[in-house]
Amino acid sequence: MKKFSNITGTKVSQEPKIETKINEEDIFKGKVNSLLDDFLTIRTYGPIQRYFNASTIKISGKELFLEALMDLLKDKDLTQETKILESLKSSLKDWEAIDTKIEEANKKIEEIKSKDKMTPHRNKLNTLFDSYGTDEEMLMNMVEESCKKINDMDKAYLRSLTAEYMSNEGKYPKQVFQQISEKFRNRAQQLGYNG
Repeated sequence: MKKFSNITGTKVSQEPKIETKINEEDIFKGKVNSLLDDFLTIRTYGPIQRYFNASTIKISGKELFLEALMDLLKDKDLTQETKILESLKSSLKDWEAIDTKIEEANKKIEEIKSKDKMTPHRNKLNTLFDSYGTDEEMLMNMVEESCKKINDMDKAYLRSLTAEYMSNEGKYPKQVFQQISEKFRNRAQQLGYNG
């Protein structure tokens, strides 16, 4: 930029500053994440393989833990909000507006509870992807093996639904997770799911 401004003799303004908005949730996540980094350690008791070194060992699941913690706090806030709205109902005349707010809060609570049901399935899919994600064929073979082990139609359906949500998040390859979702949905249908 300096060369350009020297040649033309005009002033070149500075690059525009990028404005980022940080909300309280992001600040809280950052603080909890730094606490996890500061206080969680890996200890070994006994011999360790000679091939392990510091670069291959990590603590996984911090992001999932933070998401679960945030969902727990949101659930508590929404439950509190519902209680407050219910108490307002007796003193205010506009019941319809309060009823719609209560319904919205209850829907959000149900979404969070269904997310909690998906957490173990998300962990399983995340582990599969972390282990075999570099080789798509191997990943699909391991998904097939995982499907065969499931004998509960609800479990297979929830795993399928979780894979579908993960495909839409943008963190994971969409097409791969749609295939994974389809495999678990087929297993759920084999076990008698009619959805």
